[in-house]
This record gives sequence, C-alpha cells and structure tokens, in this order.
Amino acid sequence: MATNDTSPNIATTEVSTRFDGPPTVTEPESPHALYPPEGPEPAGTTSSAGDAIANRQAEAATQGTGVEGEEVVWEGRYAMRNFMGRIAVRVLLTVAWLAFVGYAMGYRNDNDLGWLVAAGGFILAAFWLALIYRMIQAHFGHDYRLTNRRLFVSTGLMRRRQDMMELLSVKDVFTRQTLFERWLSLGTVVVVSSANDLPVFYVAGVQDPKEVMDLIWHHARSERDHRSVKVENI
Repeated sequence: MATNDTSPNIATTEVSTRFDGPPTVTEPESPHALYPPEGPEPAGTTSSAGDAIANRQAEAATQGTGVEGEEVVWEGRYAMRNFMGRIAVRVLLTVAWLAFVGYAMGYRNDNDLGWLVAAGGFILAAFWLALIYRMIQAHFGHDYRLTNRRLFVSTGLMRRRQDMMELLSVKDVFTRQTLFERWLSLGTVVVVSSANDLPVFYVAGVQDPKEVMDLIWHHARSERDHRSVKVENI
C-alpha cells in the first residue's frame, strides 16, 4: 500500500514542473546587444558594428568595381617651357620696335614715320596677345594623369575631352623630341595601345619625357604581371 500511494505523487510532480509555464528569460542589460553580458558577443552583433559594416559597403559601392587599390602616381600639364623660343623671338621684335621708335622720334624730315611706328606697335601687340592666348590654351587645356592602372589625357579649354587608356592594353611607349626640346628636357610621350577605337595617346609637351615614359611602362608591366598572377591563382 505504501508503494501505491507514492507513485501518483511522483507523476503529478513531473507534470506540474513540465507544464508550469514558460521559462523566464533574463533580458540583456544593453538594448543593442544580441547576447546577454555573461554570454558570447562575437564581432558584428552590436548595432555600432552593423552600422560600420553598412557604411563600408556603401562606400565600396560608390567607388565602383575595379578601382580598389588604384592611386595616382603622376600628374602633369603642357609645360610653359615649350614657349621659350617664341617668347625670345617676340622679345627681340619688341627691342627692335623700341629702337625704331627712338629713331623715329629723332628723325627730322618731311616724311612722317609716325604711321610706321603705330603699325609696327599694333602688329607687335597682336603677336604678344596671340602668344599669351596660345600659352593659356596649351597649359590649361592639356591635363595628364597616370595611376597604377590607367592613363588619362584631358584636352580642351572651353570644350573638355577626357580619354582613358587601361595600362593592360599598352603595347609600346616612346618619346619624340626636337633638338631644341632635348636642350630644355621637353618632349612628347607616345603611348601605343592594343585598343582599336583609340590606339595612340599623345602626352605632349611634358617635362622630363623619358621619366614619364619609364613610369608608364613600369606600371603597365606591373599591372600586366599582377593580373597574370591573379589568373594563374584562379
């Protein structure tokens, strides 16, 4: 009889503990944590970490595919040193005109030389204005930028055009210099590409063209070797 009395009590106790209600859950102290303070909290489970990840993803989306790690290695313009010869010619013409003005002022004759002085001054001023306009147009209308992946050539003062060449497509690089340009360390860098739409780029009137040529060839070779290594690893 003692054994029969205790069995229902044990069964009743098990039922009451099993269906007594949902277990209580201790809320974490921080409203942003996914785990309580005594539990694990891996990286990325807080709201601040999630915001940082979202910001990085948004920044990567604005940069575009393929520009990761790209940086500018050289920038240049059409050098003003290219105009030294033309400036020297106009300086000589100006000196000659001033000498003629002095001669005309001391000239005593019935023939008046004033109209020749005025005509010469007008022509000389037109020469100077044309040169100044050409200098502004050449210097500010030619902009060159080289990155470790691409070459950009921008031309035009009022109407701007920008051409881009990937260094992977570079086939050959060489320079063109006249005797006067070699004396002044000036020249044009010619970049030959394998692209059909724009096969040749002219980086005209730059200082130290040999250095620019070496930079373009070095980074083109480096980009080609780096891309080959990535393809082989895949």
